[in-house]
Amino acid sequence: MHLNLDSALTRHTSEQPLHGHHQTTTRWKWVSTVYITKVLQHEQALENGIYIGDRYSITPDLSLNVGLRYSIFSYLGPYDVYQYAPGIPKDTTTITGTVPYNKYKVVKTYQSPEYRISARYAFSESTSIKASFNTTRQYIHMLSNTTIVSPTDTWKLSDGDIKPQQGIQWSAGMYKNLRNNAIETSVEVYYKTMKNVLDYKSGALLILNQHIAADVISARGKSYGAELMIKKVSGKLNGWISYTYSRTLLKQDDPLAGENINKGEYYPASFDKPHNVNFIGNYRFNHRFSVSTNIVYTTGRPITLPVAIFQLGGTQRVYYSERNQYRVPDYFRADISFMLEGNHKLKQRTHNSWSFGLYNVTARKNPYSIYFTQENGIIRGHQLSIFGTIIPFITYNFRF
Repeated sequence: MHLNLDSALTRHTSEQPLHGHHQTTTRWKWVSTVYITKVLQHEQALENGIYIGDRYSITPDLSLNVGLRYSIFSYLGPYDVYQYAPGIPKDTTTITGTVPYNKYKVVKTYQSPEYRISARYAFSESTSIKASFNTTRQYIHMLSNTTIVSPTDTWKLSDGDIKPQQGIQWSAGMYKNLRNNAIETSVEVYYKTMKNVLDYKSGALLILNQHIAADVISARGKSYGAELMIKKVSGKLNGWISYTYSRTLLKQDDPLAGENINKGEYYPASFDKPHNVNFIGNYRFNHRFSVSTNIVYTTGRPITLPVAIFQLGGTQRVYYSERNQYRVPDYFRADISFMLEGNHKLKQRTHNSWSFGLYNVTARKNPYSIYFTQENGIIRGHQLSIFGTIIPFITYNFRF
């Protein structure tokens, strides 16, 4: 940690009337700025994996894919590992010591097999069903917060305090092609269980936190959903539309968390967005000119809101809702683009094309983040939008 002192010379100018004229007075004064620089420890790790798999044709219509991946993850120094008092919640006040690890010294190693199994049965050339089962492990964790002016995602590697996230997923789907494979349709469902999902404690500091392990908790979760898609792959008019319903819920599973999130019940994860619609349409007027449309809609992201202000010990305190009880406004965006291609001669050095169009045609101010300020005892919410207007674009493409 470094303490820096900066000084700046500022000028203040004022004008005063003097016998019908204006006199300008300039005063200079030094203004000092104090800021503190935090230097966090660098993290590094080594991940290795080996995979073996094969495909079996049990019958002409039934095939099976089986795979095994063995994953090894090693958290490496140089790093100073904080030791916490056992049996009580981790906090900066419960740190009992520090163990330094030299460069490339292994701090902690995790290893485990991951299974991959999938089966496909074809009723005909145009109809089939698929089912799969797989287990996964993830060694890098992301923590997000929507209630700051410029949201930044905090990434954290698994170490001696933070275990890797584990998932088990089952999925199944039915696929049907129509009109001589010109139209593809599919319906898929899935269910996933998770453990060691990293979430943050209430009031946690996620940015520039030198003791992040003391401000996070371990949760278990479940995720489930269904996706429907229709895709037209040929003809002047082509494209696809899909609808996805998905939920991701978490439940506190850390006996040393020191708090009870949502009374121990499931709550939406930060990336829980139940409804998602995507549409892409293309129409080719001739061999050189075409138009494309892109439409995206998703449910707003969950958020924890300040709902009241109360007095405690002579000071004002903010009371927050249950974790992720509310949502930011839904996201909607429509784009349109036009493509003008060059001639299609085979013998030419380059093939050129122009594309131009409009991004966010409806000029919708989709929220990038939501943050709050307190003014005269009143909490005010603010929505930060980026590209909250129509943005034209033009592109020249050429390929050899």
